[in-house]
Order: sequence, then structure tokens, then C-alpha cells
Amino acid sequence: MSSTNSTNFLDSFTSVDEYKQKICSKVIDVIRTSNRLGIANFEELMKVNSCHEKMNQLSERILKRISQMKSHIQTTNWNHLDIEEKLEQLIDINDTLFERIASALDEADGITKSTVSTTVRQVLIKPQLKFKHQINNSTDIPFIPKLRTKPNAITPLPAMMMQMNWEPIDLDLLQRHPELLDHPYFDEIEAFEPDDILLKRNEPKFPKSMEETKCLFVDTIDKLKTMMDHIEIQTELAIDLEHHSYRSYQGFTCLMQISSRTDDFLIDTLLLRDELSILNNVFTNPKILKVFHGADWDIEWLQKDFGVYVVNMFDTHQAAKELQLPTLSLAYLLKTLCNIDASKQFQLADWRIRPLPSDYLRYAREDTHYLLYIYDHLRNQLLDMNRQNTEVLRSVYAKSKIVCQKIYKKPIFDNSAYRILYAKFHRTTFDTRQLTALKLLYAWRDKIARQEDESPSYVLSDLMLMHLAELLPRDIPGIRASCKLLPESVDKNIEEVHRLLIEAIEKPSSNFNEENSDGLLQTKRSISSSDTNIPTESPSSSDDHIKRTKLVPET
Repeated sequence: MSSTNSTNFLDSFTSVDEYKQKICSKVIDVIRTSNRLGIANFEELMKVNSCHEKMNQLSERILKRISQMKSHIQTTNWNHLDIEEKLEQLIDINDTLFERIASALDEADGITKSTVSTTVRQVLIKPQLKFKHQINNSTDIPFIPKLRTKPNAITPLPAMMMQMNWEPIDLDLLQRHPELLDHPYFDEIEAFEPDDILLKRNEPKFPKSMEETKCLFVDTIDKLKTMMDHIEIQTELAIDLEHHSYRSYQGFTCLMQISSRTDDFLIDTLLLRDELSILNNVFTNPKILKVFHGADWDIEWLQKDFGVYVVNMFDTHQAAKELQLPTLSLAYLLKTLCNIDASKQFQLADWRIRPLPSDYLRYAREDTHYLLYIYDHLRNQLLDMNRQNTEVLRSVYAKSKIVCQKIYKKPIFDNSAYRILYAKFHRTTFDTRQLTALKLLYAWRDKIARQEDESPSYVLSDLMLMHLAELLPRDIPGIRASCKLLPESVDKNIEEVHRLLIEAIEKPSSNFNEENSDGLLQTKRSISSSDTNIPTESPSSSDDHIKRTKLVPET
């Protein structure tokens, strides 16, 4: 597509924006239709001959289109891949296609390529560059809690932690004071037990519509104080976070949503990042219930970004698991209990954008606006499971406590984790030179991602990493030819990438053969958050391996 002087775009639209809106509405309609099909009995529908034939015809057309699109992006053999491998490739193909579509639409809208690049840098300059305290992705020093004061304490904060500033910390200090790595609120969480009010039935209170509910966008200190005045006198709050991880190694929280029974708050956590430790006054208050849905990541993000911890939490995801609901997602609960169709188009939205568009803000509010009402229903259902016996309800609180006792850990690099990626493409057989290239490029990708504070996937996708290791191009033009859309980080460091490939070609490693057994490793990037099968039994406060993060990673 190119810019023209005609009044219409693609002969049917007055502008590119109109085209984008039309396409977006069509995609949403398709998603909603597919969701309705999923709720109905799909197997019964497929027993109808006409429907079955139509689905087969559509499937063949889709597969043909996928194959055609793939041929324009990469040259690897499609036929020998299994379903999981094809899905991995489709994800990368989609990323590439959407980048090209965005560029083409900009050109059609009269924006030159250089202008697009400048505009993106101006609008989406990396927020972490403006953070008061620089993000440290190094593995030399583990994550140290940011807490310097401790409201609602049972066990006082270690004296050394209160004396610390934000200067770099040496390893010797941590060896002398391992208590710095403890979970600051482990004992308070362990001591919490739900009182009688939290263990009784409660008449669900459906909230007013969002149009009728007060909403404050908190982006100044004064507004933060206004919000604190409100939430400090509540007995129940619903909380959610929006996080960004694609353009950051550890990721960062971009928005926080808090709802009471009467008010909604949206907090700009990029602007107020260094002011939000004040939330501990409420979040660690055992008399105020905090309701989350799927809090595993949220708990760690609160620690990592703001030094905030949670005491007295009810996780509606844990409740849904206990009730054995057919689907555990918040979207399912919103639909079945509130008749709200949660929009899926913002699940992968870039929450760094400022100002946030109104549809982003509405989506974010939905996540907490109805959550206390959902909590009311789930609490009653848990009591009804056992004829008003509180055992099952107490189990959800116990599991929620374990989530709150999780400790954020910085991602560590496992020198042999490249084999997990290799195992994903298990139909692909590499020789020792290709395996050496894979190992070297995998380590290079992690190093660059840490240095530039990018995700490894942004630096170099898994598929492209495997592709380079498989092809082993011998020169820089060959590297460029093997990747039809060369990632920025690879282009910027192409001489180093070339050096690593030559090293693999000329000095192949010889100790790979015995290392390809199944289940040898588990990924380390998300090890502290990947376990969602939380046991019913609560850990004892004497379990130091849970309370304290390890100074030296296990090998």
C-alpha cells in the first residue's frame, strides 16, 4: 500500500483510521461468535453433516492461506513439524506480519518510514529510562526487598534494611546479613486467619454501572492522597495490575486498578512508581480484605516495582479451582455472574502508552469494578459446597496466603537452558556445530536483553534463533538473507552474531550427545511464578527456604 491523493482508501474508506476501526470491529465480532460457539456444545454441532463439511472446507482454506503467508516470512520446512511446532511458528509469523501491516498502514496514511520511526520513539520512549532508580538486570546481586518502613508489623523490619539506601549493594553485605533477603511480611501473612465475618454468607451486591460510579485517575501526589483517604476506611478492596514485559527484561507495572464498593481508581504506576510504598498501610492491614484474580504474578510485581506486600487476600482464581468451574478465567466469571463480555482485544495491549485511550481505561476498570460482586458469589458457593461448613472457604484463604508469601526473584541465566528450546523443535535434528551455535546465540541473546533491558524475545525470537543455528550462515549477507525481517538488536550487533556463528562452525563443541534426555531441565525465567498448583497445606514459618530467597542459585 502507498499513499495516494485519492479521497478514498482501498476504494471503500475515507481514511486509514476508518479502515482500522472497521477491521477491528470485524475481528471483535469473530471473537465473540467463536466464544459463543465454545459455550455451546461444539461436538453436537459437528455431528451435523452440512456444518462438518463447511468446517472442513474452511479449515483447508485457512491452512492454505497459512502456508502461503509462511512462505513469505521464512523458508523452514512446514510439513515435518508437529502441531506445537507449527503453533510456535505461527506466533512468530503473526508478529512479523503485524509489524509489516503497521508499517504499510502508516505509509498509506502518508507517513514515511523515517517519520514512523521518529514518531514511535517519541510516543513510546521506554518509560524505564525515566525511573528514578535504574533497573539492574545483573545476576550478581539477587533481588532485595525495597521496603524501608513496615506498617502493620508483627515482626520488626531488620535494622540493616531500614538503614539501607538505594546505592549498589555488595555481595559481602548480603553474606553478613542474609535476613535482607527474607520476605518482610512472611510472619504477618502466616499469622493471619480470616475472622467470622469473612466466613459467613454475604448477600451479593451488584455494583452500579461504570457510568454511574466515580472513577479517579491517580497521576499526582494529591490524587494519591485522596485515594488513600478513601481506601483506608474500606473493609474490602478489589485489585489488579497491568504489566509490560516485551520491552523490558524483568518487566514493569504500568497501571494499577483498585475498586471499593462505591469507587474505582486507576493509578498511573509509571508516574508514581516511587510513591506507592504508601499502599502498604492498606495492603498489609489484616482488617482490610484484598480481592485479586490469579494473584501469582501480581504479588511478585508489587514487590519488585513498589516494595508492596499483601496480608489478607482472597484469590478468586483459587476459589474457582476449588469449585471446579469449567473455566478459571476472569472473563468466564464476568460473563456467567455479571453478564459482562470482557473484551479480549486489550489482553496484549501496550500499557506504556500515555495518555491511555478511553477504551483501555474501560477495560482496566472492568477487571476490578465487578470483582467484589464476584467474590460475594464465590464465597457463598464455597460455603454451599459443604452445607455452610467453612472448611472449603478456609482452604481458599490458606492457598491465597501461600501466594502472598511468594518472593520475587530476579531471572537467572541457565547455561544449559537452550536445550529446552531445542526440545520444542524435537523433530529438528542438529549436529554439534548447530547445537554449539544455538548455545552461543542463546547466551548472547540473554546478555543483550539484560544490557538493553529488553525481553529475550524482542532481541531475537525463538524461531529466528533456531533458524540461524540451523542455517549457520558464514557471512553477514548470509545472516541478513536468512532473516527477512532482521531484528533491531541483531542488526546492531551483527558483527558479534557473525563471530559467534563462525566460532560454532570452526570450533564445534563435543559434549552435546549425552545431554538430550527428556525432562532434563525446567525453565528458570519464571520459576518462581510458574507453579500454580498450590498445595492446601500452609507452610510453616520455620520453612526458611520459603521465607528467604537463596543468595546463590541452585545448580
